This record gives sequence, C-alpha cells and structure tokens, in this order.
Amino acid sequence: MVMRAAVFGGAGFVGTNLVYRLIDNGCQVFNFDNLSGLGNLLNIAELMQQSNHSFARCDVTNSEEIRQSLLMAAPDTIFFCITPKKLDSSNALEPFECFLKTLKNWRETFADRVLPVSKIVIVISEFHKSQKQLKKVYDDIKAVIDQYVAEGLPVTSLFVPIAFGPFQQPDSPIPLIIYRAIEGETIPVMYPEEPAGDLVYVKDVAEACLLVEDRGQIGVHYEMEGTQPSFTNIEAADCICSVLNKYLPPPVGRYQALIEEIAADTPPAPEIPKNEASLDRLGHLTKTPLSEGLSATVKWYLDNDRWYSQSKTRFFYLWQNPENVLSS
Repeated sequence: MVMRAAVFGGAGFVGTNLVYRLIDNGCQVFNFDNLSGLGNLLNIAELMQQSNHSFARCDVTNSEEIRQSLLMAAPDTIFFCITPKKLDSSNALEPFECFLKTLKNWRETFADRVLPVSKIVIVISEFHKSQKQLKKVYDDIKAVIDQYVAEGLPVTSLFVPIAFGPFQQPDSPIPLIIYRAIEGETIPVMYPEEPAGDLVYVKDVAEACLLVEDRGQIGVHYEMEGTQPSFTNIEAADCICSVLNKYLPPPVGRYQALIEEIAADTPPAPEIPKNEASLDRLGHLTKTPLSEGLSATVKWYLDNDRWYSQSKTRFFYLWQNPENVLSS
C-alpha cells in the first residue's frame, strides 16, 4: 500500500485526479508540477491547506529540481504523469530520459543506504491529435524505460487511452464539445459515424494507476483498454447535449441543434497498435459506463463555475478555435 507518494505532473489532468484518489486513500502526497502547458494550481486549490498534501514546482527536465523534489518527498512510490504531446521523438523523450537518469544517479549516490522508492509507475496517456505520429514515440519511451529497468530501477508503466473527466481543459474533443455547448457555440463533429476511439473516464484511470502500483510487475508495460460499449463521435456529442438539456436548459430548443457535422478531407487516424500486457491480468477493474462518465463530467463543469470560468478565459484560443483541437 502506498504511504508516501510523489506525483510528478500532479496539477495536470490525469495527475490531479490521481492526487485526489491518493488523498482519499489516506496517503501522504507530495505533488510536483512545473505549471507549464495545462498544469493548473486551481485544480488542487482545495488541497493546499491539507496536512497530507504538499505542492512544489518541479521541471522534470531539470535534474537538480528533480533531486530536490526527491529529498523533500522521500517517497515509497513515484507516479510520473507527463503526456508526450510533442511529436518529434527526441523532444518527447527528454522528460522521461532526464527523470529516469536522475533517479538512477540518485540511487547510485545513496548506494550504501536503502532506497525508499519501491516502485515507479510511468503513466503514458494517449493524445487524440497525434495518433498517426505517436506510435514511434511510444515505442521509444518504452525502450527508454526498459533500459533503466535493466539497470535496476523499479519501473513499470501504464498505457492509458483517451481520457475525459473533471479538471480537463478543452484540448480534446469531449471537453471541447462541453465548452462550446455551454457557451452556445456550434459543436463541430468530425467523422460523426466513426467510433470515438478508446475512451475512458479519468477516475477509472486513477484506479488503474493504483492497481498497477499494487500488483504490477517491474519491467512490464500494461495497457488500459477503452470502456465498452463505445460511442460513435455523434453519439458522444448527443449524450453530452442531452445532459446539458437536463441540467442547463437552453433558452430555446435543444443543444443538439448546435451540432455541425464536419466533412473531413482525410480518413480518421487509425488506432495505435499496442502490444502491452492487458491490465486484466492484475485483477478486475470496474469501469464507468461512458454515458455515466460523460454525465458526471458535464455536471462537474456546471458545479465548478470558478474553475470553469478561469479555464474558459485562459484557454479561450482552444475552445474558440476548434481546428486547434480537432486537426491532426
């Protein structure tokens, strides 16, 4: 059982939800994030006064900052939740290589002592825009992990499909639909009759992280599969609109009237072929049905107006320009 956890990327989307789950589990959590990109202090604002949560900024491409974070936390478990959104492999690999190299050097520096870290869980999240390009990136990341496992680091990894849920900025289709519907903007839906891809509710991702930490084998790459039955893109949009019709009725008509099917010049990107071990071998993980997860997500945005208002302003360029999100 995790007692002292260090979460790197703990103010981002997946990391934030994992931090809340660890806190609920009674863990002492040391939360590190550089607050660049989509990292957001408002995600963890309500945790700032809790005695079992500490936050500090850390750049995972800076070895000294990583070392200082490890000194502060002295964790028994490390979770690394950094999504590789840069498409060129060298830039995508940099945070993983720097982080693992620093951990290896840390281990060698204190070779005469017992290294408190019993497991390092690398959480690799799929990013919808880049599916065509990311196959090589993910293979290279796994190769880096394998190298450091061979050198003695207790690392395992979890490959996560496209997640949605609380604390997500409008950088992928599901939150984009929610933001634009709430604001009364047209809702662009590409490839309406195509599957929406492997989708999973982010709170199920947090549970999967704990499962891998508890039962996962060192050196094994695990894959979390999407929730079944899946939705088509138009079904996902319709589900979101139906929830909004119920909890935030529009002045006139229904939110479905905002849906605009977009013709695409290219076929949808194929799914990334994976050869990771199935998460099922570690035990049964109950997944939230997509309709239930989407409903909970929409209600979360409506119930957290302060968070939503800040996000709406800060990431105006994303939800106001859907091509920034939907183009591949």
